Amino acid sequence: MSKRKLPNWLKGLAEYVEDTEAPRNFWFWGGISTICSALQRKVWLPYGLEKLYPNIYLLIVAPPGKRKGGPPTLSKRLLEDIHIPVAVDSSSKRSLTKELAETVKTEQYTYLGKPKPMAALSIISKEMSSLLAVDPKGIIEVLTDLFDSHDSWKYKTSGQGQDFLYNVCVNCFLVTTPTWLMRNLPEEAIGGGYTARQIVIAGGERYKNVPIPSELDKALYKALKEDLNKIAHIVGEFVWQPEAREFFKSWYRTLPAISRQMKDERVVNFLERIHIMVIKVAMALRVSYSDELIITTEDMGQATELLMSVAAGIPKAFGGHGTSRLGPDTHKVLDQIRLLGKTTFKELLGANYRNLTKTDLKEVIETIEGMGRIRVVFDTTIQDFKIAWVKGKGVGDE
Repeated sequence: MSKRKLPNWLKGLAEYVEDTEAPRNFWFWGGISTICSALQRKVWLPYGLEKLYPNIYLLIVAPPGKRKGGPPTLSKRLLEDIHIPVAVDSSSKRSLTKELAETVKTEQYTYLGKPKPMAALSIISKEMSSLLAVDPKGIIEVLTDLFDSHDSWKYKTSGQGQDFLYNVCVNCFLVTTPTWLMRNLPEEAIGGGYTARQIVIAGGERYKNVPIPSELDKALYKALKEDLNKIAHIVGEFVWQPEAREFFKSWYRTLPAISRQMKDERVVNFLERIHIMVIKVAMALRVSYSDELIITTEDMGQATELLMSVAAGIPKAFGGHGTSRLGPDTHKVLDQIRLLGKTTFKELLGANYRNLTKTDLKEVIETIEGMGRIRVVFDTTIQDFKIAWVKGKGVGDE
């Protein structure tokens, strides 16, 4: 394979998007997803009775205005430029399986002299609501099942018969807002089989203010595209560096103790599969700068740090999603108080009257106070409750 244009694809991507407003972790994880999509099933790591392939499900969750649309847009453009199949935005379970079946006609690689066809597809959407608009239950079910990259996968046809897909590989890169997630994703999907398979990135502040974005470097984009195409042609089996194997084993043994300390079942369920995602991300990190398929200690160390950071951000990403009637609003009011530092009951009622009655807001305030996140004192001079955030009492406190 010819020499690459860039010493590290992810660093080249960071340079390319430097003059943009999106948070840097959105671009970084978008880059990881793009590499995984390019690799498809062409590289793997033996893992017990199975092979692990570098497909991941990435979900960015951020409020409106946080510039989260750029990373999936660029990812889709790069992949389409090197002819990696990308699914349509809005789909049903049946149309998705049909798209997967079509990719077998075009997607294949050669290994040890034998052609290997694949049902390989990347699903990229700037609006998760578009993907789930037609058949949310069906799409969630099929994506949950397809995460494991089955060698053979059976599905029902429109005539109620059955058909098979072979060598499945699905990558997902989706974006949504906390509000949409809380109000639309089924309760059984949050923290369960579906989201426990996702790398969920909670939104942060804009990286910088760019009033008039300049045109991005065309030469650098060309280098990114050409190197991604070279990455897409890497074929073969990953092997462990001995030190990396021992590092991974030692880290893995710490997970049960970490899970026992967690009070949020959504994090616990993610931790049950985090080791698989760590390996997948380590593969992507490696090929970002090397064609040699070796799991190294450095890449494994970075992957474990990245995924443990993801786990810590899950409560922020999913917020108030749960069975409580006032859960989403409690999370929203909690964030409002945290950002304000100090406020009053009247101010909060004025900001939330469209969704909460006076009685509802009192219940929300009592719940947050009971959690130890706020201090509430009645001030007779203003005939209102003063509410102050108590720092250091919750996830995401500053």
